[in-house]
Amino acid sequence: MKTFNLIFIAPLLLLLITGCDKNDNPSSHATYGKAVALGEDSIRSFVTLDDNGDPQTIGLQFGENALKGLPTDTMPGMPHYMHIVTLPEQGKMIGVDHFEVDWNPLGHEPKAIYGVPHFDFHFYYIKSEEQAKIAGGPDPVSVPAQYIPKDYIVPVPFAVPYMGVHWFDSTAAEFHGQPFTATFIYGFYHGEMIFLEPMITKAYLETRPDVSVVIKQPVAFQKSNYYPISYQVKYDTVKHVYLLTFSGLIKHV
Repeated sequence: MKTFNLIFIAPLLLLLITGCDKNDNPSSHATYGKAVALGEDSIRSFVTLDDNGDPQTIGLQFGENALKGLPTDTMPGMPHYMHIVTLPEQGKMIGVDHFEVDWNPLGHEPKAIYGVPHFDFHFYYIKSEEQAKIAGGPDPVSVPAQYIPKDYIVPVPFAVPYMGVHWFDSTAAEFHGQPFTATFIYGFYHGEMIFLEPMITKAYLETRPDVSVVIKQPVAFQKSNYYPISYQVKYDTVKHVYLLTFSGLIKHV
């Protein structure tokens, strides 16, 4: 009888083991958005939920060849190449509506600091239709102090068309004599926080980093959504993909 049970159970155990990804976290469940072409590979969004259905992380995954075959120059009137990345349905509860990944082959202003090839990874908390209405030019609407993260400044309240006003961490290394590798930006428009943005150079990604960065927080947030307390940049040597992850999601009401 014992032998029969062992013979019966063994194939079942083998099926369960081989049917699972050895890299999956058993306490979380990942879902993915639609892949979009990037370089010689693709990029897609992901969301992980815990067993209770609460969000744990949100981010982007792109293959190692996404850094190959990228345009090396811009076209007239196009300082960057834009890629819209949608979320899986499970991601909507977080409050992030979509991702916009911009490839800047020649960098952008201020050129003395950010004039190197890099990516702008925008995590938008507004819908694409609202983003499309953002006009470029001076933004006279001030941001209440409690919504501005510690040390963040805006040299000129100027809205980039279809993006918004970029607020920078005044303590970031690139403002203190170090070359720009990665930095974190808060985006506002008409006084409202509308996006979060890790900005990362291609050269830094090619070093295959494995870092976690604390995100400076404001005293309060304007809208009831989940907001991350850190972000990670990692190259997975097994799956040969890069992961840009927002973690420590906290619901602010």
